[in-house]
Amino acid sequence: MRLSCFMFAAVVILWNLQAIAPAFAAATLTVGPAKEFSTIAAAMQAAHAGDMIKVWPLADDQPYRQVHILVRKPRIAIVAATPNHYVAINGGGFNYSGRGPIPRAIFQFDPSSSGCTLEGFELYNAHNHSFNGAGVRINAGNDITIRRCYIHNNDMGIMSNGIYARRTGAHQLITSCHITRNGTGRQPGYNHNLYLGGTSAVVRGCDISHSLTGHNLKSRCHMTWVEYCYIHDSANRELDLVDARGNTDVPHSDAVILGCIIQKSPRCPGNHQVIHFGRDGHAGHDGTLYIVQSTIETPYPTAAVLLSTRGGNVKFINDKIRTTAHRAVLVAAVHGADAGHLAGKGNDISPAYNPQASFLNSRPLPWSQITLPWARAGLRPRPLMQYRGAGKLVKRLKEGSGAGRLPTR
Repeated sequence: MRLSCFMFAAVVILWNLQAIAPAFAAATLTVGPAKEFSTIAAAMQAAHAGDMIKVWPLADDQPYRQVHILVRKPRIAIVAATPNHYVAINGGGFNYSGRGPIPRAIFQFDPSSSGCTLEGFELYNAHNHSFNGAGVRINAGNDITIRRCYIHNNDMGIMSNGIYARRTGAHQLITSCHITRNGTGRQPGYNHNLYLGGTSAVVRGCDISHSLTGHNLKSRCHMTWVEYCYIHDSANRELDLVDARGNTDVPHSDAVILGCIIQKSPRCPGNHQVIHFGRDGHAGHDGTLYIVQSTIETPYPTAAVLLSTRGGNVKFINDKIRTTAHRAVLVAAVHGADAGHLAGKGNDISPAYNPQASFLNSRPLPWSQITLPWARAGLRPRPLMQYRGAGKLVKRLKEGSGAGRLPTR
């Protein structure tokens, strides 16, 4: 049977598309000495959706300087070519202003950059005149992964934003990173190792420490999930999980801290509370803070958890919480919150927190009995030992040397 004119045209178009498809197949673009491109910016300009940009170290391990990459293409992977060695980028002397085509970070992922990955870089000395130049900025991009990066001595380590109603800033994944000593004395208390916002973020297997002026991890995300991390020695709170209009004032704006070691320094110059869940602005925060199979150590009698949202809840499950103070507060409440909104089982909590904590202590719960908002975080229920490389992670956590720290350059 003869083809109609329409069917014949469709077949011809399909045949032509198949013929030219190899020209648009994912490519690997190389950057470095004697490579295809001498700069990451040139490779980014030439890249198409789905390509990989592979970056080699410079001669004598010198850093690439004043790199400023605004990513607006989807599914680009920017990867260090040396798997056990960071490729260094020094942003010193550049103003990461965020104006026009200038990013507010060494690498900035805009809304059109969904599905991108950044892996294997040392990022430092990113600053600007508004004191929030960052190593990485996720600017309402979805499905952005930051993996195996060493981010230090910037105004901000990683910052992100998005709007839950538009499902932007969704499925951020920050994994196996060492994020330390970010902040600036020019705007003390407002610059953090991580300052996250948007729909959802997962921080996994990271060493987050020594924020210079602010918190180790501050989040205004609708859903914040922090698992198997070593968080310690902040200049202020270790975690500050607070409000954002449109993100946290909707139901089930939860936060989960799973399998983490959290330690307060006895020389903390700022806020002595360990974790804050609630608000520091004018929006609500409707949700529950889950602290699960984690260790918290603090020398201060000040609250281990500050609850500052009306109707907010805290659940402690299989935790070990220790203080060297003789009398201490486990959960304190302000702004209409109720310190009685705590529950849990299977904990080992220091007697210094009694009578508030005594009913929370019991034999640990089996993993199968632990119920968490896995599905809403886009996760599957997996204990630590089911993660790839979990043995090394457990060893690092037990040694206190950092969950995600890898060899530096």
